[in-house]
Amino acid sequence: MSQANYPPDNTQPEQVELLQRLLMEYQRTGEYATGENLEQYTTILEQLGVAYLHQGKPEAAREYLEQALKLKPDDLAFHVKVLKHLGQTYQQQRQFDAVIQCYEQSLTFSQTLADRQSEATVLFDLGTIYLKLRQFQQAEAFYQQCLEIAQQIDDRDNQASTYHQLGNIAVKLREYEQAKRYYQQALDIYLEFSDRYSQASIYHILGNIAVKLGEYEQAKRYYQQALDIYNEFSAHYNQASTYHQLGNIAVKLGEYEQAKRYYQQALDIYLEFSDRDNQASIYHNLGNVTVKLREYEQAKRYYQQALDIYNEFSDRDNQASIYHNLGNVAVKLREYNWAKHYYQQALDIYLEFSDCYSQASTYHNLGVVVEELGEYNWAKRYYQQALDIYNEFSDRYNQASTYHQLGNVAVKLGEYDRAKRYYQQALDIQNEFSDRYSQASTYHNLGVVAEELREYEQAKSYYQQALDIQNEFSDRYSQASTYHQLGNMAVKLREYDWAKSYYQQALDIKIEFSDRYSQASTYAVLGLLAKAQENYTDAKVNLQTALKIFIEYQDEYFADMTRELLERLPD
Repeated sequence: MSQANYPPDNTQPEQVELLQRLLMEYQRTGEYATGENLEQYTTILEQLGVAYLHQGKPEAAREYLEQALKLKPDDLAFHVKVLKHLGQTYQQQRQFDAVIQCYEQSLTFSQTLADRQSEATVLFDLGTIYLKLRQFQQAEAFYQQCLEIAQQIDDRDNQASTYHQLGNIAVKLREYEQAKRYYQQALDIYLEFSDRYSQASIYHILGNIAVKLGEYEQAKRYYQQALDIYNEFSAHYNQASTYHQLGNIAVKLGEYEQAKRYYQQALDIYLEFSDRDNQASIYHNLGNVTVKLREYEQAKRYYQQALDIYNEFSDRDNQASIYHNLGNVAVKLREYNWAKHYYQQALDIYLEFSDCYSQASTYHNLGVVVEELGEYNWAKRYYQQALDIYNEFSDRYNQASTYHQLGNVAVKLGEYDRAKRYYQQALDIQNEFSDRYSQASTYHNLGVVAEELREYEQAKSYYQQALDIQNEFSDRYSQASTYHQLGNMAVKLREYDWAKSYYQQALDIKIEFSDRYSQASTYAVLGLLAKAQENYTDAKVNLQTALKIFIEYQDEYFADMTRELLERLPD
């Protein structure tokens, strides 16, 4: 039940060839294995099944395993072992009902044999399947039964693995303090037995929890402890996942170039070990980083490299994730039809595998796309589909972003009181989970609503709260839109000097981040502000700059509007 990571096994083809030759020795053409040969024959069938399982060929594996079971119908101990492998073949095909059926049969046979060790193992495996299905209460029940047996038979290793998995459940439920307690119990056992190598995986996961709690410096210390142990054991392959996580921390800290370096260190190791699957994960994350750097064409290339590998392995689940992210890139490039196409490909896969939970984020993002296209009723439907799924899975945290988006749609429909209710629902959840960073955008949008309702002092208060949080998290890019809105407020209050200062601060940030399209709106309002102050020269320069950008991005609607404003300027 160890959680250790190992490089991929490339010896299976040779092993299969050898086992096939041995199989022919024990059953020559027209003959049947009997007696001692039967014992060897069934063992080889089992080993062939396991070898094909490791090759990722579940149907071939299942054929041999089922043959082995038929030849020893009364050997319950043999059935306990082979049913576990048979369940794994179904797991590779995501046929979870069949997996559970195999494991439940194995559990019944273990209990019949009063084999407490095997019983604990099967309970552990059942817990793991239910964890994968996000049925956390059922998973925890199986793990607790496993833990009880492990304690009765004083199986400390099993206890450690089970504490580890209970920690995983607590993480999924965002119960991070409870997760830390479980992981610490696992770590205490590893320390008790001087199992230094196993300690590394716990330090690694404690690092993950520290990341969730926003304790990034503590997370780095945990990861370094893991890395030191892996170096000590020359566990070069395992270092890769820790470099990967250090890259994730760098992303959280906005250190995107450092993140790319960590990811590259991880990628180099995976290339060294010909680990195509994990290479895909790194390419995926490199795509995410380059999105943060607004290098969208490079991001598409990284995502395509990941997608090529997932296609190679027929990994439909991860293909969906890549299609989803390619949709995100298309949104950033304002290629909304492409975005819809990618999101629909992701959604088709989630529907194919009845992955209801993952459908939620794709419905959410389809809502974002059609909202941008002005299809507000469709947007509301997509957001409601997402919200229904989050409610079904009691995922209160993710409900917040969907309430937020429903608030945005209500604003565009002029339903400001409804928008306030949606934003307040989002804010309440963000406060509940101490998600201070996400509160910034909600305060910002509450400011927009208050501004539309001509509640200017309240609007300024909301914008300032948003700005304070953005400063706290050094989120300079998001500050631009808040400064822009503060500029709008100042215009409405006829505080033109303040307005110009706010707009200039917004523009400086957009230029700093090479956000050329967004610069256009700020140049346009600076032009309007100059016009209001009868500074027609500055008005013309700013409006012409805005027009140039709108034309560059083929935004005909705003280009036409800007041309009309220029034509109305006095000579």
